[in-house]
Amino acid sequence: MKGGGLMYPYLNEMIKKRGIKKAAIAQALGCSYSSLCRKLSGKSPLLWKDACIIQKQFFPDQSKERLFA
Repeated sequence: MKGGGLMYPYLNEMIKKRGIKKAAIAQALGCSYSSLCRKLSGKSPLLWKDACIIQKQFFPDQSKERLFA
């Protein structure tokens, strides 16, 4: 795994670059902040519906394939 133990290095880079709060993403997914962190680190599964919500609400200009590569 790259990105300091993060499963989705490009997604995490974009979250930081755009100043998006992970708490806002967790709220959009209907989960806790710690649950989101587990999903982003690969310790819990990131579901397709989660990926769709993240892409649509926070990164509509990015493809899911790129964000979650």
